[in-house]
Amino acid sequence: MTLRSLWFRLRGYVIIRVSGKAVEGFINEAYMSGLELWDLHRIDGRSILCSVYLKDLPEIGRALKRTGCAGRIERKIGLPFLMMKLTRRKGLAIGLILFSVVLYALSSFVWFVDVIGCDKVSPDAIIEFAAMQGVKAGVPRRKIDSAELSKAILAEFTGLAWVGVHVRGTTVSIEVAEKTLPEAKPGIVHLVAAEDALVTNMIILAGEPCVSEGETVSKGQVLVAGVVLPSYGYEGEEADTRRVINAKGVVMGRVWRTHQDVLDLIQEFEAETGRVERSIRLAFGPYEVRIGPERPRFQSYNEDLSVWKIPLPGRSEPLIFGSAATYRETEKFAVVLDKERALEDLKITASTHLKAKIPKAAKILDEQEKLEYSEEGKWVYTLTIETLEDIAQERREDRGVD
Repeated sequence: MTLRSLWFRLRGYVIIRVSGKAVEGFINEAYMSGLELWDLHRIDGRSILCSVYLKDLPEIGRALKRTGCAGRIERKIGLPFLMMKLTRRKGLAIGLILFSVVLYALSSFVWFVDVIGCDKVSPDAIIEFAAMQGVKAGVPRRKIDSAELSKAILAEFTGLAWVGVHVRGTTVSIEVAEKTLPEAKPGIVHLVAAEDALVTNMIILAGEPCVSEGETVSKGQVLVAGVVLPSYGYEGEEADTRRVINAKGVVMGRVWRTHQDVLDLIQEFEAETGRVERSIRLAFGPYEVRIGPERPRFQSYNEDLSVWKIPLPGRSEPLIFGSAATYRETEKFAVVLDKERALEDLKITASTHLKAKIPKAAKILDEQEKLEYSEEGKWVYTLTIETLEDIAQERREDRGVD
């Protein structure tokens, strides 16, 4: 509904039917009298429909008399007519007013409490606790403090990570998010070497060290062992009372990673020469027709083969079998690459390959390159990157805690 139509309804208007020989004269007379007509529709040559304000009806009647036209009200629209109906039905008017007052009064109270997001924690328990805090059916909405109720629920239910309270109409929605606790895994955790390295520094937070600073270690070697102790450190306790101390700490080490590749200056590739041979085969039962060679005369070639079949019901062999093959001759070529450019490409490949294996937190200490001519008559490029990094890696073992 537009603002204009709403204004019409508030003021009240009628739709009238005007009939006569001088309908155009009536329209001119109305406009000259300052009357507003809208939604004019011609019904036939002698009749029109139009809308006019309720207050203008007396003047509309005088304009009809002056032009010799007849008018009839087809429809009454707007608030004034509704009020007139209500005044004639006082009981209905009083009932509507009372209903509106009661509805407004009821809407200012809370009648429903919902809990959303519970899986492990009981929703009924939260609703019961909220009722103890004063949030229940029949409580005025203005007395509900959403922030205080959220804090109280969080303090009461330790399994919840977040609580949000929202008052929507006559409903209080309590949205919760439960804590996700990591599952306790059996066994004992040791720290082992992630790479072959030279240990430079050790910070042991828990566990028993198995290597010393300055010692060379191999990948998978235990650096810090987890410890299984009796409860409270007393000897002779039962096995099921033993407690596990998982190894924790930082073990810094120097790691050397190497990538080696052959610098091949002769690159071979295969290309089509442009010579083509085609062969078509058509078989009908035991009869066969072939156009073209069964095999191409080329030593090396690429083949494109298309096959189609028409099956014979009840038999595995097709009724008609056809195929078309295209053979394109190929030839191998060799190109001698520029040594400097090929070496630069090889360096980039080796560096990318090694740095993809280096942890982000590692510090690169040194990079060494070597290009040697091997006994096989090939150039061999070697790239070695030295890093300083935390080589400690957790490894869980079941044995030792049984």
